[in-house]
Amino acid sequence: MPTVDSDHHAIEMRVVVLGGASTALLAQLPLREGSLTLGSLQGWRPTMVFRGYGVDPWASDGAEGRDLETFLPYADGLILTDGLAGGAHYSSTAVERLWRSLGPNQRGIPTAVFGFHALAEEWQTLSGVEPVAIVDPRPEAALSVVKAVAGALLRSRLRSIPPPPPPVSV
Repeated sequence: MPTVDSDHHAIEMRVVVLGGASTALLAQLPLREGSLTLGSLQGWRPTMVFRGYGVDPWASDGAEGRDLETFLPYADGLILTDGLAGGAHYSSTAVERLWRSLGPNQRGIPTAVFGFHALAEEWQTLSGVEPVAIVDPRPEAALSVVKAVAGALLRSRLRSIPPPPPPVSV
């Protein structure tokens, strides 16, 4: 669940970006230290913090996979990417392992696909949930996939928080 700082009217949403086009996607975003500050929303300042991982974080020595598994319980959203060039397509094994690594309460977190329909179909088959967006992996489309995840996070995670009660008159 996004971190809400009521004192500073700030919301921090953490997003895992996984797959062959992770680096290309993140390179197209105006990030500052891995974060993207969104516009003000009813007096609140939402920020998205991204953590990118390659095609298969568990491959080779597995250090990247261990880092992903450590970060995953704090993730609020996912962007699955498919490569822009040969050899950078998604790994079915990594997608399945990502699904297994999600806790039961996280399996419905907003997920978008910056890639092709095969990846979206595989994720939907595993999760039973349709991605919030499927965007062709073109550099100019990077911001649209981020907007889709942000919109879904803000709607699904914050809508159910009731407003504070009105002040009591004495």
